[in-house]
Amino acid sequence: MILHAYLAAWLLLTGASVGGIAWQAIHRLTGGAWGDDLTSRWKRLCSLLPLAALAAVPLLLDGHHLFPWIDEPVEEARLWYFSHAFLVWRTVGCFLAWSLAWWLIPRAAAASLIVWLFTCGIFATDWIVSLTPEWRSSAMGLVVAVGQLSLGLAVPLLMRMPLGSPAAQERTRRDQSSLLFAICLGWLYLVGIDYLTAWMADLPYETAWYLPRTEGLPATLALAAITAQGIVPFVLLLTQRAKAMPRVLRAAAASVVLGQACHVAWMVMP
Repeated sequence: MILHAYLAAWLLLTGASVGGIAWQAIHRLTGGAWGDDLTSRWKRLCSLLPLAALAAVPLLLDGHHLFPWIDEPVEEARLWYFSHAFLVWRTVGCFLAWSLAWWLIPRAAAASLIVWLFTCGIFATDWIVSLTPEWRSSAMGLVVAVGQLSLGLAVPLLMRMPLGSPAAQERTRRDQSSLLFAICLGWLYLVGIDYLTAWMADLPYETAWYLPRTEGLPATLALAAITAQGIVPFVLLLTQRAKAMPRVLRAAAASVVLGQACHVAWMVMP
């Protein structure tokens, strides 16, 4: 349980850092005052990437307590992927790819986003899906990507409010609130449709992951995640007037961070 809690904290740290890279690339492509004030904060988040890489070492060294497939036989067709050594190399590759994506931002922001999106699926498969080897999920890469975007936007919004004239601040807050609102709706849609698909199909390799997470503490975490990342930001940021209020934006951002923490814990806790 302690190792799984450490894994959840590590995923949050990594997600916030990588989310900062993704948002920098997006802002580089689109421009806009909404991101000018956040750029320095995104760079601070990105500077945590080496720390996240270092924090992965205990997880890789103690992988036998996390991944059941290390000590148990798996299907021969999947044996090439379910290898501890290959997991280490894939994780190292992800961090190198994210470093490359960070370096590419001022040079080729579109390529930076492509690199980030490509690694999300690999990272999600290794550190979330493979915790339950019999489970299959084609949506988890997108869920992780949207989670990283949520953290990459919400955490900087908690640091400091926009600078400039009152009118400029109000416009910037509205734009930032609208982006946070859209990200929360996107996350809610993805997790909802993934669960609905699994429920309708009722296939063993999907229910094996969902059923243990629908009762007890996991069910409480799921409800908290949906409330904090889906319902609360939706209610708080529903009107244009509310979107322009700094306290409301901060409250919504804090709720998103809490929701992501609950969701990550729900996904990885045994």
